[in-house]
Amino acid sequence: MIMNRVPNSGLDAVTIKRLTFLLLSWLLLGFAKAAFADKVEDQLAQLQDQDSGWRADAASQLGHLGDARAVEPLIASLKDQDSRVRESATASLGFLGDKRAVEPLIACLKDQDWQLVNNATEALGKLGDSRAVEPLIACLKNQDSRVRCEAAGGLAKLRDARAVEPLIACLTNEDCNTRDDAADALGSLGGTRAVEPLIACLKDHDSWVRESAAGALCTLGDKRAFEPLIACLRDEDEFVRYKTATGLGRFGDARAVEPLIACLKDQEWKMRESAAEALGQLGDKRAVEPLIATLKDQERKEFIGWNVRKAAAEALGKLGDHRAFEPLIAGLKDEDEEVPFACAEAIGKLGGQRAFDALIAGLKDPDSPTLRGSAARVLGGFGDARAVEPLIACLKDEDQEVRQWAAEALGKLGDKRAVEPLTPLLKDQDENVRKVAAWALAKINSEQPGIQGSNSLPAPVSRRYPVTY
Repeated sequence: MIMNRVPNSGLDAVTIKRLTFLLLSWLLLGFAKAAFADKVEDQLAQLQDQDSGWRADAASQLGHLGDARAVEPLIASLKDQDSRVRESATASLGFLGDKRAVEPLIACLKDQDWQLVNNATEALGKLGDSRAVEPLIACLKNQDSRVRCEAAGGLAKLRDARAVEPLIACLTNEDCNTRDDAADALGSLGGTRAVEPLIACLKDHDSWVRESAAGALCTLGDKRAFEPLIACLRDEDEFVRYKTATGLGRFGDARAVEPLIACLKDQEWKMRESAAEALGQLGDKRAVEPLIATLKDQERKEFIGWNVRKAAAEALGKLGDHRAFEPLIAGLKDEDEEVPFACAEAIGKLGGQRAFDALIAGLKDPDSPTLRGSAARVLGGFGDARAVEPLIACLKDEDQEVRQWAAEALGKLGDKRAVEPLTPLLKDQDENVRKVAAWALAKINSEQPGIQGSNSLPAPVSRRYPVTY
């Protein structure tokens, strides 16, 4: 086809359109930056307002705007007469992440306003500066349990070994919330010194403390904790059992496989789900057949058992055993909307010609838009150009989400054959479809010299499938 040319330009019409688009984008970006700068200036001015409510609002807004010009004014606001302004300023300084705020925030830890101290401890945790370690350790002895808890959380983020012993001391505090947060923090800090004190916490009378201790021990992965954690699978509190089952996947000990397989038959759906997730993480082939049985389980289909089947499908995908292929194919027809996607994704991980053929067949299923959409999403990551034409056909699907995921898949595949079929979707009646089509076209065009597209997908709200952008 002969391209239309603009007289005397030497450029074809398509190139001129693209250059015009880039120029307009550049101008709009300049306007957006100017508007943003004006908004920051407006909030900085409002920070000096006589009305304390307006000052507090400005202090809060400046943290979310993320402009470094706000740091010094917010530090000055830490001395405001109104507590709401001070509290908002401390929180915002944590969001901004500027180290100039460290010392002023440390000074706030001695304030009598517990909310201010809470915000300061959280902000110091976000800033990640080691100067805050000793002051936060001192806060572990604060009379207010809320301050102690926030201090433990801040120390967990700082990950400094100096905090280990003070946090261990908190495990015997009379306040259960302090013990709970201290146990949780010790899981983040690591180190073998905390293992025995945390094992002792597995017998705490408060279930939240036991739950946090179990999670911390699973994260630490010390072999001394294995038998006590297996015992926690029989804890009287369901949440302790769930936390332990899930955490044993991180623990990484193959001895946990058989106890977790037994948990797949537990009466509680959450326990079965947690066990399936853990077995997927452990990667032991002994779990394949029990997980297949869980994928086929029809007993509790009327309630929330789809979570269990979804977890089983995801685990089978991680295990990568082809014995799961036919059961996963059957799972594509599951009546719940999230299970087919999990099965399609697992089939994609198994790979090979059979997996490709199964996904193409799912793409053409006349009865299930859920299956068509699931297959389209997975084929986008399959990297096989043979999927382009079947995906192009899905751009005319009556279901808007099938069109959306087909457009996304074509964008990922980057095949120029999709440009013309994608173009009409820029005027689709569904906003999500329009956004993804625009992204896909930009992504495909970015492969051409001199044209720069976006690598970031828009974040449409799916009504059916889990969005994982």
